[in-house]
Amino acid sequence: MDKEFKLASHLLILLDSEQRWFTLAEVEKSLHISDKTIRKLVEEINRQLPSAMTIEVSRGKGIFLQRDGRSTTVSEVVSSMFRQTIYYRLMNLLFTNGNQFSMEGLAEAMFMSTSTLKKLIMQLNNHDLKPYKLRISYSTPALKGNELNIRYFYWKLYGDAYEFTGWPFANSDLDFISQLITNIEDEQNIVYFINAKRKLSFLVAIVLERVRNGNYVKITEGDYIWENGLFYLPVKALAQALEERFSIELPKSEWYFMQSLFSLSQYHYYEGSDMTPMKEIELYKNKEVDRMAQELLTILAKVYPNLDMQERFILEVYEFLDKLLIDNGIPEWMTISKSNLTSYVQMECQQIYQDMQNSMQQWQIVYPSVLYNDFHLTKLTLLVRSGLRYKSKRAFLVIGEEFSIRHYVANLIKNEIGDQLIINTSIMKGLTDEMVQQHHIDFVISNFPVALTTVPVVIISTIPSKRDLENIRQELLQ
Repeated sequence: MDKEFKLASHLLILLDSEQRWFTLAEVEKSLHISDKTIRKLVEEINRQLPSAMTIEVSRGKGIFLQRDGRSTTVSEVVSSMFRQTIYYRLMNLLFTNGNQFSMEGLAEAMFMSTSTLKKLIMQLNNHDLKPYKLRISYSTPALKGNELNIRYFYWKLYGDAYEFTGWPFANSDLDFISQLITNIEDEQNIVYFINAKRKLSFLVAIVLERVRNGNYVKITEGDYIWENGLFYLPVKALAQALEERFSIELPKSEWYFMQSLFSLSQYHYYEGSDMTPMKEIELYKNKEVDRMAQELLTILAKVYPNLDMQERFILEVYEFLDKLLIDNGIPEWMTISKSNLTSYVQMECQQIYQDMQNSMQQWQIVYPSVLYNDFHLTKLTLLVRSGLRYKSKRAFLVIGEEFSIRHYVANLIKNEIGDQLIINTSIMKGLTDEMVQQHHIDFVISNFPVALTTVPVVIISTIPSKRDLENIRQELLQ
């Protein structure tokens, strides 16, 4: 991908993360470029920004992103800039023109020399396309690889380029496709999240374009019982409507492919629907996923006795496992499915993530044929993290600093932890086991060693770090 675009998007996202001046040293460290390159980059970006947004550079202060909070977002600007890159223009031409280009014809359409285009293709094959297990052929330039991977690649490409507005598919009718998706929502009494519905319309358009050019997916029917899926009949009706409107034939594998994404996309039952979590759970009864869920719930309950296993949580476990089975039904998903939250979760929820690894390993003893990866562990970690029920406890905060800092830290902890924690900041004449028992203290939070034997002590920095806060949360689970 274009180096300039990567740097520009990285800089914009960094500057938008906080409303403050960033020093040049901070930006240099983050982007790994020199002061001179940063200034040139800012000049180039400012030429592409909307009128309500600008980057200011001051020798004494650093760099500041000035923007109206009610106008265009940085994400919209990044999407617009992405559409101007050589990378996007090349991949879009390959998608819209099939195998019609020779190397010379493609170079002419890209307004570059044949030798430059060959170097670009070599770079893309060695870097950008490798994670998708794809490559661009040279003699007659075309994207080569597994059809599922190609579709996933283009789904992400167009999703990034037109995340909020625009329709890049000239051969497909957006209104018609959107209405078909709305029909599924009405039939299932659901509402897809706005961004999910938009991406599903992109998916259908990509399927149509690939099938028109004779490119079909291959999905083994026995790896997942597609006919039992909640979206089998609605997607079948959608496929038949597409066949009639666009005069094409969609074999069952294409139904299954679309069904997988309609099932995996985010939706909820609309307000006023008589569907309840318990009724949703009933839809999974007497199916294999029911037995799988009971096994996993039993394991999770042993690891986290304080897990809030109400109907909503149980339903989410069913949905997690059903989507895991769909991913297993299309093995290619297992090799390319990733979450942009995995690194964050592995760092910020390290203990829970490790517990989920151990839990899934134990679960897989019973179901050895069901595979999972970091993407699924990330989802399960976030699911369990949101379902943990903390005990209401009283903590005594001991900070060897002035009064204002003590109260600042107490408020910071309360804001992060919530109402389950009652913090006592009273000034006592010393701190003994008898005194903490007298004040009904469950544990102590301190920034220096405290000699107590009857209650736990959580040691923190003067200003608690994320790890300190997580240690406090763990104490609430005991």
